Amino acid sequence: MLEGKSLRACAREVGISLPTSFKWRHRILSAIQGFEGGITFSGITEADELLMEYSEKGRRFKSLEEKEQAMNTVHPNVAVLVMTDREGNLLFKHTGEHRVLNEQIKNELKHRVSEKNTICIKPNEEFKKAVMKFKTKKVLVRKHTKGLAVYSTQVAEKKIKNLLIWMSRFRGVATKYLQNYLMWFMVMNKYLKDDVVSDVGRLLNLSSHDRWAWKRYFKLIKLKY
Repeated sequence: MLEGKSLRACAREVGISLPTSFKWRHRILSAIQGFEGGITFSGITEADELLMEYSEKGRRFKSLEEKEQAMNTVHPNVAVLVMTDREGNLLFKHTGEHRVLNEQIKNELKHRVSEKNTICIKPNEEFKKAVMKFKTKKVLVRKHTKGLAVYSTQVAEKKIKNLLIWMSRFRGVATKYLQNYLMWFMVMNKYLKDDVVSDVGRLLNLSSHDRWAWKRYFKLIKLKY
């Protein structure tokens, strides 16, 4: 996984089947989900949203009729809340459908920022309503600022671009597994150093502390489309 190999390549190297390779990838990714609760932000904090296409990649259909029904179903966008600061702290949170909502933003902010933060947002109504009652300083970024502006959402935009480039290697990710991949990207950016030998230890350390990992994994794989 840390070498960026596909599921098939991982299966060949370890000597396991493709389905087992898939299961172990998501067991590991489910185990690092507990890391999300400890993410906090300091100083200038940027908040933005990412809208993605819904995906049922890998779904097996019981009949041709079920497949045709699925193909003809129009799904709303998948909404992801993005937050980051200038210290490298990062959050990508799958919040649901259509758009990231006011209450969802407020719920994340109250656990992750303090009065000392400065929050930068775009003129998005849901974001504006969410930050209104917080005692932090707020900055409304109305347009792209050239150069290295002190108050902007350029760091968040760059993280979003990097995420989309990184995810393109998987040629699509099923929406029900999306948060696993978002967490993988966050851990890579925060804790991994592109040194496979030492990163294995770091990833094992992160994934071994969460006693709820198995429960989270089994709940995930039982989700129906």
